[in-house]
Amino acid sequence: MRFLIHVLITAFTMSSFAKDTADNSQGESWFDSWKQRMKEVETSYEECEVLYEEVRNSECAKKINQLFGELYFTVGVSFTERQLKFKNVDTNDDTFILSSGYKPRPIFSATFADRFIGSSNWGYGWGFEYFDDYAFEQIIRPDDSGSQTQRIDLGTYSSMSVIAVSPNVFYAYGRNDATPQRFLKVGLGGHLLYSSVRGQAYITEDPEDTDCYAVSDRLIRGEAVSASEFQNNCERVAFDDGSFGAGVQFYLQADWRRWQLALSASVFNHRSTDGYRFSTEELALTFSRKIRF
Repeated sequence: MRFLIHVLITAFTMSSFAKDTADNSQGESWFDSWKQRMKEVETSYEECEVLYEEVRNSECAKKINQLFGELYFTVGVSFTERQLKFKNVDTNDDTFILSSGYKPRPIFSATFADRFIGSSNWGYGWGFEYFDDYAFEQIIRPDDSGSQTQRIDLGTYSSMSVIAVSPNVFYAYGRNDATPQRFLKVGLGGHLLYSSVRGQAYITEDPEDTDCYAVSDRLIRGEAVSASEFQNNCERVAFDDGSFGAGVQFYLQADWRRWQLALSASVFNHRSTDGYRFSTEELALTFSRKIRF
């Protein structure tokens, strides 16, 4: 938090410095002007730091910390693949699958400090998450093909925005071995979420659509199949829905002085609509830093 304050003050002051330098072609030198501005930066930073400490140590902040715990922002990068599945509510069979592929993505979340149960290594926590995701590949996987899949660009897409409340429970290895800044956590988390999902796709997994299903089967068998064959033989659907849902996450996380490396697998279920249900599966490797507010 202090770093963010410093960056904002410096950016504002240096922009003012650039303007003054342009207006001050005579008089004090560029170096003298620069020294004066840097002194102003340090003075402003110290004043903001005092104000920040007063707010953080106020009775109001202390009561909030006692109730919820200290607040941390987590920022970093994740290498994530998300698959959006469109399922038939009656049969629970997939009708199409869209994939984002493994890509680096920025991450942002706000979490409260972990709390432990007595002197044990068991603990719990909760926070808030937000992410956007886009997928441009369809996964072709007819039911009778087993684990065989193919990815193909059919000119379809999905766009998803999710905000979630995320409680979790965990077991922390290393809490009681004199290394409070370094430990390994194994945890199970939940997600209470609101999602907005929109896009277009071809229904490629429905065995009742024999023409389209035959094209999917040929692709799986290794035959040369063009995107136009799917476009000519498969039904194209558009979807645009906002809904509440729930999810579950399993994670393995290493912590060292607020630096975090985590591997996680998640499943999100979204509300049913028009006889179909959205489901999202996610596998992620993340590297992040916790910043105390």
